[in-house]
Amino acid sequence: MYLEALPFLGCPLHPAAGLVLVEIRTTAPDGAILRGRMRCSQCGRRYSINDGVLDLLGPLALPGSPAQFTNALALTAWGYERFWRPRALPLLTGQPLGYTYELPLIAGLAAPQRGGLFVDVACSNGLYARTLERLRAGATGVTVGIDHSWPMLRQARAFALAEGLRISYVRAKAQALPFPTGSVVGLTMGGALNEIGDVERALAEWRRTLAPDGRGVMMNLVQAESRAGRMLQRLLTRGGVAFWRLDDLNRRYAAAGLRLRAQWQYGVVVFSLLVAHQADRPVPTSSC
Repeated sequence: MYLEALPFLGCPLHPAAGLVLVEIRTTAPDGAILRGRMRCSQCGRRYSINDGVLDLLGPLALPGSPAQFTNALALTAWGYERFWRPRALPLLTGQPLGYTYELPLIAGLAAPQRGGLFVDVACSNGLYARTLERLRAGATGVTVGIDHSWPMLRQARAFALAEGLRISYVRAKAQALPFPTGSVVGLTMGGALNEIGDVERALAEWRRTLAPDGRGVMMNLVQAESRAGRMLQRLLTRGGVAFWRLDDLNRRYAAAGLRLRAQWQYGVVVFSLLVAHQADRPVPTSSC
C-alpha cells in the first residue's frame, strides 16, 4: 500500500468518508506500507494493512461460491497467470486473442494516460492493473487493484514489484468499492463478472464510482452457441459461474445506469466500453 493511494480511498461502509492512517509498523525500501492500520473518519472502524495489502474484509469474510473458493486457494493464485490466463482467450474463442491483442485493447479503451484514479476490480493476479500502470506514462494519479482473495492479491503485488510498478492492492468486494462517488476515472474487470455473485450490486458500484468522464472496460463471457459449449457452461453454473445471452448482459448494464459506448464479441468473449452518463453517439458493435 503506497501513501499516494490513501487520499483516494474511502471506507467500504461510508465511501464518502476518508480513511485515516493511524499506524505504520513496517515499510518497504520503496516506501510501501507493509504493516499498519487505518481508520474510517466517520464510523471509526479500523482496518489492517498486512503484506502491503489493505484488508477491508477481515478474517470472517468467506468465499461465496465454489468458484470463489477456488480463487482463494494459494495454488490457484500461483498458477493463474503462469498457466491459465495467457491461454484462456485463444482456447475459449479459437482465435488469436492473446495478450498482444487483449491488453492494448483494454489500455486503449481505459486510456490511463489521462491520469487520475484507475481501479482493476476483481483483479486476480493484477494483469489489467499492471497494464494500466505501465501505460500511465507519468500522468498523475494511482492504480489500485481490488480482490477478495488474499493469495491472489499477494501474487499480484509480487508481480507488480518484479516490474517495479507502484500499484496499491486492497482486499475488498466489488459490491462495496472503497471509493467516493464519481471519483474513478477508469474501471476494468477481466472475466470476473461471471463469478462475482451479486452482479446487480457490483454494476451499481461501477455506476456510482465512475467519474462523469470515466470509462469502464469489461471483458466477460456470454452463453455459448454450440451444444458442447452450453453443456460445459451448465456444469460451471453449478459452481457459481453465470453466463448470459449478450442482450441480457446489455440489459443488466442499462439497468445499472451504465451506457454502452462500444462492444466487440469473439465467440463467447465480449469486450464492452461503458460510461456512467448518457452516450451521445451510436454504439458500434462488431462480431467476429
